[in-house]
Amino acid sequence: MREALMETDDPVLFGPTQLVSSTKLVRNLSSYLDLAQKKPVFVARDQEVEVVLISIEEYRQLLREEEKVERLYHAVVALRRLVENQKSSQSLLTTDDVLSNLGLGQSGGVTNSE
Repeated sequence: MREALMETDDPVLFGPTQLVSSTKLVRNLSSYLDLAQKKPVFVARDQEVEVVLISIEEYRQLLREEEKVERLYHAVVALRRLVENQKSSQSLLTTDDVLSNLGLGQSGGVTNSE
């Protein structure tokens, strides 16, 4: 069991008190739920860690971090586009140009191009 859990390329590290078999978890769920409030609990089945129990606050923090990364990604994309536009001799289309090309007016209604 130790060999399967000691992957050298796996960045997850945990102590022996944080590792529990699924059978032991079922028998002592309450105590492992209490432990998960303090630190993650890694649940193993068939000698492989399959899930991690974490507190709801830690989960919320992970969601906040994911949102920050997503916003940062969008900012980088926008910045790249801005830099590419500055390098390019072409100018960007205006909103009016785009709407006109789609046959839409500024109010969102369809324009009569005939």
